[in-house]
Parts: sequence; structure tokens; C-alpha cells
Amino acid sequence: MYRVIEVARMLGVSKVTIYKKVNKNKKILKNHIHTRSNITYIDDVGVDIIKDTIEINSSNIYSGSNDVDELKKEYLDDMSETIDFLSSQIQIKKKQIQKKDEIIEAYKSILKSNRGKLQYLDSKINQVN
Repeated sequence: MYRVIEVARMLGVSKVTIYKKVNKNKKILKNHIHTRSNITYIDDVGVDIIKDTIEINSSNIYSGSNDVDELKKEYLDDMSETIDFLSSQIQIKKKQIQKKDEIIEAYKSILKSNRGKLQYLDSKINQVN
């Protein structure tokens, strides 16, 4: 089992690329992806599946034939993928914060109700004494 960052290093791509490939191929990778403590692990078969989905042009990588424009485009594409991934994470966090706020409001309401009940009980105890 490999962490996403390890798979990314093995395949020479960013971890964002790996996450995108995982999301695009969820059905195929379903039994090969495991998450524990918010860490995603991929088994050997899953790594092979991801490897097959990534288009690697190794001849250009090692021949030095990439010109500056191609490198810039690759960099911009990678940054765009990163932005997309982070944007989706922001949306998830916004939903989590909204849920937290709703829970806090519910607790405030319960506390307010309990304060009233405590005051009522205190007054009854004082009447008995």
C-alpha cells in the first residue's frame, strides 16, 4: 500500500494529478483505494491502473526537446489542476463549517432551554426551603 504522495513520486506527477485520476476512475479503483485517518492509500493494482491512465511521454522528458513554451504550459496545467483540487477542498470545508455552525446554534438553544429549567428548579427548591 502506498500513500498518494508516494504514488505521485513513483509516476513523476503531482499528487493533485493522482487525486484527479482517482476521482475520474472511482469505479475501477474502488477496491484498490483505502482511507485511514484521512490518508489515502493505493495498493499495487491501483497504482498500475493509475499508471495506465497517465499519459507519460518519456521520450520528450529525457531528450531535452521540450521548449520553454511547453514547460510553461505543463506548469500552468499543473497549477490549474492544483487550483481545481484546492477549490473543491474549500467547498468541502465551507460545508463542514456551515454544519458546525448549525450544531453550535442547536447547542446554544439547548443551553438556553436548560438554563430556564435550572432557574425554575432553583425557584422550586427555594420555595420548599
